[in-house]
Amino acid sequence: MIKTLPNFNKSLILSGLLSLALLIPSLSMAGNGSAAGTPQKPTAEASDAKPMVKISYLMSRKSGMTRDQFLDYWSNQHPAAGGEGSFEALGVKRYIQTHTLDIPEREAVVSVRTGLLPEFDGVAEIWIEQEYLEKEWPTKKVQDFIKKFYADELNFVDWTRSTILVSKELVYMP
Repeated sequence: MIKTLPNFNKSLILSGLLSLALLIPSLSMAGNGSAAGTPQKPTAEASDAKPMVKISYLMSRKSGMTRDQFLDYWSNQHPAAGGEGSFEALGVKRYIQTHTLDIPEREAVVSVRTGLLPEFDGVAEIWIEQEYLEKEWPTKKVQDFIKKFYADELNFVDWTRSTILVSKELVYMP
């Protein structure tokens, strides 16, 4: 919980954070003094690092569920849905939940873009070594864990308005 400080102006802080968020892409385009503003070459992974795959679940909540109910269920119930040892069996090396913010300042970020899809309620990201994904995910053991998670997702995710990306990251700015 954040302690409220004297003279704390939430709007001013949020505006500053949004300004920084809008500035960061232009900083990553700054390059090494290039006049064209070309993005810098992605940083190379460590030579001993195994190639990783990132799976991103862009999720919308079930109809009739508030955003707070969705986020609460997802944070407090869903991670345990696969049972003991599920993350290890799936080979998950990193798991992040990104909770969208329902704040008026969002308009400053999205206002210049037209034709956007409806906003997702959150994004789950898991990282798995590519070799593990290729060899282990087709097995019955891993598929059984995936089915357990999916069965629980039906309690809070509307998959007709959600999607999954399987990708690799290219880091332009660490």
